[in-house]
Amino acid sequence: MDIENNNKQKQESMQRLSKYANVINLVLTDYNRKSADETMMIKSFRKSDLESTNRKTHPDNLENIAGFMAEGIGLNVPVVRLMGRFHDIGHTFMGHSGEWWLSEIKKNLGLGYYVHNSLGVRDLLYTHNIVEEIRTALYDVYGVNPNQKEKEIEKVCEDLWLIWDGINSHNGELSESTYLPNSEKTKEDFEQELMDCHCIEGYDRKLVPATPEAALMRLCDKISYIPYDMIDGLREGMIDRLDEEYMDILVPILTSDKNMKAEDAVTFINNAVTKQKYNALAHKLQLIFAKDVAKNSTKEKIAMSEKMSERMHKLRDINNRKVVNFVLMKEDHEIYPKALEELMVECAEIIKREKILYRLNGANQDKNLSEELTEKYQDTPYLGFVKYIARTTKADFKWTKTMLQNAKQQAINDEMEEALQIGKGKKTEKKVKGQEKRERRIKIYTKLFQEQIKAMQEKGYACEEKDFEKMKEFQRECILESYPSASEGLCLEFATKYLANLSDTEFMNLLRNTGKVKDEQYKSLTRKYKEIDLKNEYMTHGQWDKISAEQSVATGKAVSHVIG
Repeated sequence: MDIENNNKQKQESMQRLSKYANVINLVLTDYNRKSADETMMIKSFRKSDLESTNRKTHPDNLENIAGFMAEGIGLNVPVVRLMGRFHDIGHTFMGHSGEWWLSEIKKNLGLGYYVHNSLGVRDLLYTHNIVEEIRTALYDVYGVNPNQKEKEIEKVCEDLWLIWDGINSHNGELSESTYLPNSEKTKEDFEQELMDCHCIEGYDRKLVPATPEAALMRLCDKISYIPYDMIDGLREGMIDRLDEEYMDILVPILTSDKNMKAEDAVTFINNAVTKQKYNALAHKLQLIFAKDVAKNSTKEKIAMSEKMSERMHKLRDINNRKVVNFVLMKEDHEIYPKALEELMVECAEIIKREKILYRLNGANQDKNLSEELTEKYQDTPYLGFVKYIARTTKADFKWTKTMLQNAKQQAINDEMEEALQIGKGKKTEKKVKGQEKRERRIKIYTKLFQEQIKAMQEKGYACEEKDFEKMKEFQRECILESYPSASEGLCLEFATKYLANLSDTEFMNLLRNTGKVKDEQYKSLTRKYKEIDLKNEYMTHGQWDKISAEQSVATGKAVSHVIG
């Protein structure tokens, strides 16, 4: 099938989805628990200003921006709004930090990775069986209408993957200025991408959306959060003013609007800051960015002008250094990951002790499981967990099992390759706190490689690539016992997935009720940013360091990266 036919089919699918967007929205809304008490960038328990952006205000803001731009470009507005409203449905407690802590623990165990975009879609599809629920809702609303054909509803259900693709591929972390959707992407391609996001580190940032509507999400996300990262820095005291570095980029952005001169831009910025009219400044920046995208985009290509893209990403880079770096305290990093891993293990032990995997396997046939577990754990901190695990569907069980098999093989391949490079002398061993189990596996692999390479060299044989591949095959089975077994991996994964679904408040309550956080620690963890000596107490997260380095516009010029 050629590109033109692909595009035509996707446009038809978008029109169908648009027609039933209200019903789809009603069903999805029940599963969107994001609230004003959940972390966006500013940790919810540390924020001083109630207006600081949160997981409720950010999607609302993005949805409006996306709808405005979609209308200007001529895209499908109702579907774009749906994607925007639910794009962050998979975010964990404590925003990106919770996501990265869980992911680092999984990486250490060889169980894959977590990223919020794929977590949200995974839950909708396999935990909640959302397609079936939408199908039922569509029949309830339209099934009695004689003009409404069954075939139409079934087509809508087949088309839903385009919305999930918009959520799964929304991560706009890099410095792209132009986005070309992959019109050849199929539902099967999307499903593989969803799996790979859980198995391959950093894979989520390489995704190419299937439609221009989904591609628009990547730019909308940045347009939404970049101005508000700066504003939240002012609200919370990470920065006390917009200094010369900020002014040097803000003034050119504002004066790109021909109605504003440089001196007017300076006055506007100063008034917004001194009078704390922060939203006025953020909205003005967003409007300028959005108009630029609407002007430079078509129905086939989503783009921001090179100059505006350079300025927007420069503003993001300044925010990263002056604001975002300071949201995580050293004590956060010392307390939360350790407590998380302990909770994972304890929840996994409940699954083993109650033989839950056996009782779930085979289509969730054990109807008494939820009732029995609820009664047994009624007065314990783990009541929420046993209720959660008892609802596991056959589809969720099957998908999770396959994912863990793939993740384990990917971990073996990655770790073996790293060990081979160390064995060749092309890379040095490096220690990362919290990755001791992974490092131990790599060390074993490295020793085996070094022994094999040395033995061949002593025989005067120069190793070729085919020899290294044979070495890999030889030792692929050597240290399998260093990875969790299939059943142990399932127990840990279901425990982790439960934790990932908790809100900030639910997570903190669980820590307190299980004794993972003492009263004094809780008091310290809930100090407000304005009470903290940020310069001395902050700690950048290793995962954030990597992303920040990838995003950085070191030359002062934005990277024009065309996806396609």
